[in-house]
Amino acid sequence: MIHTEWQHSTAQKRVFDSMVELLSRAGLDYQGEFVEAGGYRIHYLEYGTGPTVLLIHGGGAGGAMWFRQIAELSKRFRVIVPDNPLFGLSSRPSRPLAVPEATIGFIESFLDALQIDRVSLAGLSMGGFSSARFASGNRDRVDRLVLVGSAGFGRDLPWGFRLSSLPVLKHLLTRPQRWVHEKFFASTEVVNPNAEHNEAYLEYAFRVTEADGHTEALVHNMPVFAGLMGQRHLLGEEELSSIVAETLVIWGEQDKFFPLPHARRAISLIPNSRLEVLPDCGHVALLDQPERVTELLSGFFRDGSIPEAVAGGQLNAGSELGR
Repeated sequence: MIHTEWQHSTAQKRVFDSMVELLSRAGLDYQGEFVEAGGYRIHYLEYGTGPTVLLIHGGGAGGAMWFRQIAELSKRFRVIVPDNPLFGLSSRPSRPLAVPEATIGFIESFLDALQIDRVSLAGLSMGGFSSARFASGNRDRVDRLVLVGSAGFGRDLPWGFRLSSLPVLKHLLTRPQRWVHEKFFASTEVVNPNAEHNEAYLEYAFRVTEADGHTEALVHNMPVFAGLMGQRHLLGEEELSSIVAETLVIWGEQDKFFPLPHARRAISLIPNSRLEVLPDCGHVALLDQPERVTELLSGFFRDGSIPEAVAGGQLNAGSELGR
């Protein structure tokens, strides 16, 4: 059912339609709701029953980018996937967000609004930053934690993001332009841009950039997270060492956003952590290696196991232990 507000906004209706199409690629019918959380109207997807798994996307598109993972995990778990403020069908902030509000505060308020006490939690990119910070500050609410190409472990950041923090350039660089969007995706976000269903994902991601108020909110908030020196906010040693949840770090070997040394810093500082490095994989592992990511999440959330990966008939030894 289409929410009545979308019928009055062509741009929002396009976001909805592209989201539904992406979900259908994994055999999912649309199952979404809205909730007021932390002063924002948050759209979220919910599927399945069982222990609760919360999936947090990064700084683009919306929660439906987890479409293949949702389809598999919902066979065993209650899977909840919000659109972060500024993305998907959630409301756009009209002012710059403070980092605590945009990270740990969002997850706290969202779970409280749904009256959920404990979750297993996975976050991609900026969603990983939020998830790690939440796990550190809410140790009694997180069973297991997965960080996928997470922000917050080093200053490195593509120059397009650094330059978009400058007043003279941020309006130009954040303006919706399909060809720029597609070129950035192919050159920076993935190593397999022509993989199955990527055209549906790109349509969804681009329609989100056209949504009402998106460009203005992005202009306000880009300088909060990025500057000429790269990422403005890093996860500190003290907060990372305080994470008690068993943690799996998943990283693309060819990640151009946050290079592999960031992952090694993560497992050196998070006490009970393991690293799985994915070959032939860039920043958005959900799209470059969807089957392997789904397999890892399913095993890890089920019992803490990491299924062995087989490539070309040989065992792919991609796992490393943290301290």
